[in-house]
Amino acid sequence: MRRTPLVALTSLILVAALALAGYFWSRADSEALPGVSGDAGAQPTLTWSGREAPAELTVKTLSEGRGREVSDDDLVAVSYAGWQWGSDEAFDSSYTRGAPALLPLSGVIDGWRQGLPGHKVGDRLEMAVPADQAYGDNPGEGNPSGPLVFVVEIRYAGTLEEIAAGTANAALEGEQAVADRGVSVTGELGSEPSVTVSAGSAEPTETEVIVLAKGAGEPITEDSTLLVNVAFSSWDGSVTDSSWTRRRPQLIPMASATNLTGLVDVPVGSRVIVLVPGVVGNQNGQQLPAYVHVMDIEAAV
Repeated sequence: MRRTPLVALTSLILVAALALAGYFWSRADSEALPGVSGDAGAQPTLTWSGREAPAELTVKTLSEGRGREVSDDDLVAVSYAGWQWGSDEAFDSSYTRGAPALLPLSGVIDGWRQGLPGHKVGDRLEMAVPADQAYGDNPGEGNPSGPLVFVVEIRYAGTLEEIAAGTANAALEGEQAVADRGVSVTGELGSEPSVTVSAGSAEPTETEVIVLAKGAGEPITEDSTLLVNVAFSSWDGSVTDSSWTRRRPQLIPMASATNLTGLVDVPVGSRVIVLVPGVVGNQNGQQLPAYVHVMDIEAAV
């Protein structure tokens, strides 16, 4: 059946949109990509095609997610592995480290910065990145050279503002328990708090977790990976820091956070107080002070 001019124009617009979004590649480029085997969430294995690497950035969706679309100014939590073209050994893998990575798209290689936006949280992608959009042919600092291949699972995407809003609707419930420990926390939920400890307050002798404000998300499990913002102070107030100030939220894999088992069953979206006892330093035997942390559990990824 002959297509009408309107249908033809619509098809051209669709193809152009897909190309700009990084979804379109030539048949030759698609056939050059190595085969990917292995389940999502685990280290993938590649089977090489024997062909030359694509000259252009090539992104193939292996499986589709249903989350929000990734935007240029997002932070993304991803599980990934990367190979130099033709190599059977990954040069980098979050799977072998046992935890995803949290990365600002403004701080990654060009191939990622161009290839991830427009895809959705939950997508599993295969990306062939030419050298000029990766680390080049003669990189320094131990970076891989030449064209690269990545398998990437997008687990979370959001701006700093969206991340910080994860606890905005939590319900206060633990003010008295926190006050009884001599700790004062000020600041609105969903924004950076200030924390102080009253002089003479007894230091913790073991890690304590107090839910200051209870969220409405799913309960944390021993296998959860948490996206958090944290502000902390030493017990005497001499050392303070904050991920809000640094604009660097953190990921905490519960499987390796053996000192945070008290978070299990706490709902995502909660603000918790974590009291950590002082310990003897490993390097010089110096006594490290006790700390109080205000932790906003923004999401599970």
